[in-house]
Amino acid sequence: MDSLTHLVLGAAIGEAVLGKKIGRKAMLWGALADTIPDFDVFASCCNTDAQQLMVHRGITHSLLFVFLMSPLIGYVFSRIFKKAGVTWKEWTLLFFLGMFTHILIDAMTAYGTGWFEPFSEYRVSFNSIFVADVFYTVPFLVCVLVALIAKNGSPRRVKWNRAGLIISTAYLVFTLFNKWHVHHTMSDSFTKQNYTAEEFVTTPTPLNNFLWMAYSKDEAGTYIGYYSIFDKSSEIYFHRVERNENLLAPYEGDESLAILKQFSKGHYVISQEDSIVYFNDVRFGQMGGWDQSDAGFPFSFKLNKNADNSMALDRGKFKMSFADAFASLYTRVKGK
Repeated sequence: MDSLTHLVLGAAIGEAVLGKKIGRKAMLWGALADTIPDFDVFASCCNTDAQQLMVHRGITHSLLFVFLMSPLIGYVFSRIFKKAGVTWKEWTLLFFLGMFTHILIDAMTAYGTGWFEPFSEYRVSFNSIFVADVFYTVPFLVCVLVALIAKNGSPRRVKWNRAGLIISTAYLVFTLFNKWHVHHTMSDSFTKQNYTAEEFVTTPTPLNNFLWMAYSKDEAGTYIGYYSIFDKSSEIYFHRVERNENLLAPYEGDESLAILKQFSKGHYVISQEDSIVYFNDVRFGQMGGWDQSDAGFPFSFKLNKNADNSMALDRGKFKMSFADAFASLYTRVKGK
């Protein structure tokens, strides 16, 4: 999830665990605890752009890291803040819950989270919520801000913090049930149209859990379709994007290409504009694809030698502006 969501979730956990003992500072330490797994971003200076894709959400997002680091950090805090009256076990609980919920909610997105590193490079991704979802974060943020303003130890503070945790958790549960419904609806439509492919995946579109994308690949390309839970019909149109594997011939044996194939779990298509060859990760969808089948992919990695890919997941060269894309997203979410 995005950094703001992790900060809000961590702050709420901090208040719930240590709010009665150390007041508002509990939110600060909770926010820190929930942010620790993302410290892997500091390793970017030591890795190539492609390597950084696998480093992020890697070992620092593993179960091993959480279980080992929680008691260690808890011990350090218990020694530094002796006068706070917080025990080693309580500090450990705070950091465990903060880091564990971080890797849990990250695994619900499409990016993939290395729960089992260093023993396995398999990336867990439930594809039930987008990396930034306003319907999850905004109500949660409001509740936590109200709790922050309230007096230390007041019933109002406890009430609003608890409300934020309950509402946000309920929404996460909703996304899981919603995915189950959407997946069956879209896969049934795919099958009825006599399409055949290796794998069928559903994932939500940006900022919401109502409009979903499905993609399914075969040896030569990928079928992509969109469905809103507010659509009047369950018959879904799937457009096809060719993989263009032949464009990869000059890059076979390149370390970056091998990493990209692993990172994308094989869900990619290749495109070329002028002399630049792009590796497009299908899992992150098409910006505006719900309206235009030839829309650009948010994740486009330039394979050309010495190309700058620091913003590979934020490509700005689309066939429509961001404002137009999000306006069309709102229109499409309402159903057709």
